[in-house]
Amino acid sequence: MSIETKESKAKPIILVVGGTGTQGGNVARELLAHGHRVRILTRHPDLEAAQLLVKAGAEAVYGDMSMPETLSAALAGVTAMFSVQYTDPNDSSVEPQNAYNLLQASIKAGVRQVVHTSSMGSDRFPRWNKHASIVSYWDHKWEIVDNIRNAGFDSWTILHPTWFMENFTETSAQFMNPELEKGIIFSALQPDTRVDMICGANIASFARAAFEQPELFHKQDITFAGESLTMGEAAAILTEVTGKKVTSVSLSNEAAVARGLHLGVVNSHDWMNDVGSIVDYEALARFGIPTTSFKHWVDKHKDEIKID
Repeated sequence: MSIETKESKAKPIILVVGGTGTQGGNVARELLAHGHRVRILTRHPDLEAAQLLVKAGAEAVYGDMSMPETLSAALAGVTAMFSVQYTDPNDSSVEPQNAYNLLQASIKAGVRQVVHTSSMGSDRFPRWNKHASIVSYWDHKWEIVDNIRNAGFDSWTILHPTWFMENFTETSAQFMNPELEKGIIFSALQPDTRVDMICGANIASFARAAFEQPELFHKQDITFAGESLTMGEAAAILTEVTGKKVTSVSLSNEAAVARGLHLGVVNSHDWMNDVGSIVDYEALARFGIPTTSFKHWVDKHKDEIKID
């Protein structure tokens, strides 16, 4: 637990779900850096990631969204919440059930504002229906969003982050770019497909702005990115900034799966091939929140990108 002063106790509490992950962790750090009182919900308060946030001033509280009885204490005194749920690749029912449990607990606790992060494409209709697994994924995301919209909160905001730049960091690359260590980005993306990319720090900037300006962000669904690039352009930037040669290889769906990409990732590439960039950058600019270019992000995080 963090040490609280009389002044800090007077501030509203923002509960950050997923505080040890990419999105929640960035949001917690951003809020703390700007003087907000932050409590993180985690199943493992003793993890290093949680304890680093505690040292930065957060409060870490145990809670498991699959166990509703553990949520009331975490939500006590909370006025606003950053909501994100884990998607279980082996059980699609986990995410909507966890979200329902959290939503009911937050309503009961009197939470007034929710900033929820969903996914790119979940708010696009009619549904692209080439792959049933993608449609099911979006439908679960939309169910969660629809429940938040209709829960009666004073303010709600839905963020739709795009493809994570963090997919190139060593930990995520093992799943998303399994040959990056060898200097190869292989995918089912076509050479001219432009991918909208965002980084965790930008997600945090939008979340903080929503908490600080609820009147501007109320009832907003925001799909956002820092830049749209082809994988060839991304490879060229990685080469330039890291000084290590990176090439991009475009494969068929079948070949990409056979080479080691998860089918769900390949199906998402198929969707991006069909729709291309979906971010309205002109509309995004009206929020006045700076975003990060891929080149700037790589330069800042190059020590986390493993290329032999």
